[in-house]
Amino acid sequence: MAELDAAETKRRKAEQVEMAEEACLCLVTSNKLFVIKLSNLKKQEDDVKDWTCLPPPPFDFDLKLPDPDLCPFEFDSKIYMAVSCPRPLGADSNSWNTYEFKFDERSIRPVESLDGVPAPLYGSSIANTPGSGDVYFCIDPLAIYPGLFVLHHDSRVWKQLNPPPDYERVGANLVVFVLHNTVFVSSDTGNETDSYLAHFDPITETWIVEPDADNNLSKFINGRYICSSTELGPFRNTYPPKISVPLLGLGSSNNYTVCLTHDEYGEEFDEPLVISEKVFAILVNYQNGRVALYQYLDVFFEGSQPKMEAGARVNLVDLGNGKVCAILFAELVDSEDKLLLFFSFFTLSLSKDFAALQLDSGAPPMERDFLQVTVHKKCVYTMENSMLANDMRHTFVWPPIKGGRFHYTTDI
Repeated sequence: MAELDAAETKRRKAEQVEMAEEACLCLVTSNKLFVIKLSNLKKQEDDVKDWTCLPPPPFDFDLKLPDPDLCPFEFDSKIYMAVSCPRPLGADSNSWNTYEFKFDERSIRPVESLDGVPAPLYGSSIANTPGSGDVYFCIDPLAIYPGLFVLHHDSRVWKQLNPPPDYERVGANLVVFVLHNTVFVSSDTGNETDSYLAHFDPITETWIVEPDADNNLSKFINGRYICSSTELGPFRNTYPPKISVPLLGLGSSNNYTVCLTHDEYGEEFDEPLVISEKVFAILVNYQNGRVALYQYLDVFFEGSQPKMEAGARVNLVDLGNGKVCAILFAELVDSEDKLLLFFSFFTLSLSKDFAALQLDSGAPPMERDFLQVTVHKKCVYTMENSMLANDMRHTFVWPPIKGGRFHYTTDI
């Protein structure tokens, strides 16, 4: 028995070393973390025709979260997870646990070095800044513990920031995201008249509110919102930026970056309302949040997207050097016990005629094919539907791929 235990221990250690050297995709749900090697996601040669005969995802391992709804962020080259839900009644309201995800040990353990989280990160968003290593937290103004905080990489201390001017007027509909290395706070109201966009100056620790112009990123996104007057009518919802992808040819001199998000839309009038998802690229000035160009990138899920119930999630992960993984997670129509997990890997590059395009900072956003998209592989799997246990919240790659960035904007 001792020899068998020793052999098993040796095998596990060898396996852990192998996984520590190979990038893995990490999916965080409400109460679990699933890990899968990128190399285990096999290319699917043909489009799926029968959605009832799909294989399960080839996960390498999964871990139960010590607290529900933990929110991951990168800090000091490590992955931490912070509590994002209020404590039960009677619990110590001044103690909010922080955990470290120890990848090589397959464990999630409490850490004391980052204790002192100022509030549960409920109803908030988190932004990692690759340039400075600081982490910004924006908690909704209508939450129990509202506020804006930064975790400084040098001091490892949580510091509360002054809020942007007049940010309470948009209520609880605020998101924070990073364009290049600039932190933005934006409204997410679905109403362009209530649009709000401000960016943070880390030197002076002040916020600069952007003018309410037609090419203001917040106004552009909120102005795309469509809601039918009937429950079963068409709708469209464009989400705030998920990730900002640096591309060759977009030098620092022109101050532009490509951010990716997605559109959620429905056109069916029969019950249940069937939704579709489209990945969406926006060329935006990362200094002032002005939109120049935008483009739909339909090739990701085209020909493969099934009929889905409302409540689908799309996550986007930067794999470095213009390569991205789009992940679609949804419940299939007429399938209460199965969930769809769809992966699409692709590379973005600037189109050949991009240099000839006129980028006028004062012009309205234009729809142009300014990107070339090379799809490398698609693969689709099914998971058992165990309600919130499998509700994908966050995704990231670990260990980091050279040239890639942590999925640094997280909406809770």
